[in-house]
Amino acid sequence: MFKIEEVRDLAREAVAELDPACLDGRDAARLAEAAAEGAKLLDAATAMLAKRAADTNAWRRTSHAATAEQWLAGMSGCTEGAAREALVTAQRIEALPTTAERLRSGELSLAQASQVSAGATADPGAEQRLLRTAKRSGMRELRAEKERVVAAATDEVEAHRRARRDRHLRTWTKGFATHGSFSGPTEDVAQILSALEPLTKARFEEARIAGERESRDAYRFDALVTSVTSVSATRPPTASNASDAAACVLVDLSSLLDGKTKPGGTCEIPGVGPVSVEHAREVLSHGLLQLVITDGVDVQTVVSNTRHVPAALKIAIRVRDRTCKIRGCDCDRMLERHHTHDYAKSHHTTYKELGNLCPKHHDLVTNKHYETIDNGDGTWDLLPPANAPPGEAAA
Repeated sequence: MFKIEEVRDLAREAVAELDPACLDGRDAARLAEAAAEGAKLLDAATAMLAKRAADTNAWRRTSHAATAEQWLAGMSGCTEGAAREALVTAQRIEALPTTAERLRSGELSLAQASQVSAGATADPGAEQRLLRTAKRSGMRELRAEKERVVAAATDEVEAHRRARRDRHLRTWTKGFATHGSFSGPTEDVAQILSALEPLTKARFEEARIAGERESRDAYRFDALVTSVTSVSATRPPTASNASDAAACVLVDLSSLLDGKTKPGGTCEIPGVGPVSVEHAREVLSHGLLQLVITDGVDVQTVVSNTRHVPAALKIAIRVRDRTCKIRGCDCDRMLERHHTHDYAKSHHTTYKELGNLCPKHHDLVTNKHYETIDNGDGTWDLLPPANAPPGEAAA
């Protein structure tokens, strides 16, 4: 019997005997962490072994599935798409020994390894940067960083042509609900989101006044319905009231001058995704939107003697803190600016003293007396007061 079969049998026995109700909260949390680490290791083993079975066609001897993806999906209980991604990841990490080592050790989950390996396959020089992102950030930021790497390593003209060619809006109905998906060039999607933003905010305010609480996606859907059913727009989106994320193009100076996003460079609409440098140049030529050239201005020298945050600082903070600054929290919706030093005492506002927090963590800091601790890597931790309930600050 191979060791992995012994591990399976031990795990089956352990789960069969598990009675969470008999454990105190601390033991349950500790064992949950151990189980999660074990799951990551077994997911890694499954992907690597399934890849070997697929390469040798050995899976055909025990399955009537049409493809290796179907065999793995049926065996593991996941979707065919997830099975396909697992096999592709196992293939990619064979050329990425550092990523493979992190996966085998349990430092990376299979989902994280998928993002890292996709980016590192497009640009091998980005592997370490992606691994650092995986260690300190959530999946949302890791996926965003991977997309930046892939965009920088892709021929922009061909990528934009493909995005334009593959644009679509699809719907399908299940019961009383109709589902949908769409895809298109990022700058076009950004225009849609920009037009919906003021209507989304209006719907949010209506719900808040009525004491209702639903997701931002639900309010965005309501905004879409309003935009297509109203005879005249309630508040036509303009450059001044459009979404901050959609009205800003972030590009590094070297890429802008070169005409193509360089490896390690950036050209994107924050909160939406990468765009071509050609689009950034078009924005610059028209002067219609905010163009942020990352090494064109040293924003850290901007200081205000009032509580008001200057426009340059607002842009800089929005670009720097695209998710909540609390380590482990990758919320990127409804972010709120926070002053780490009480303005009433310091009487100034600087780049380093400001950061974006999600509503939950901002409430903990402003109303429940939590303190922010700078980790030195662009993230903060929260130091709870002595009377804080256990687990209150969990991301």
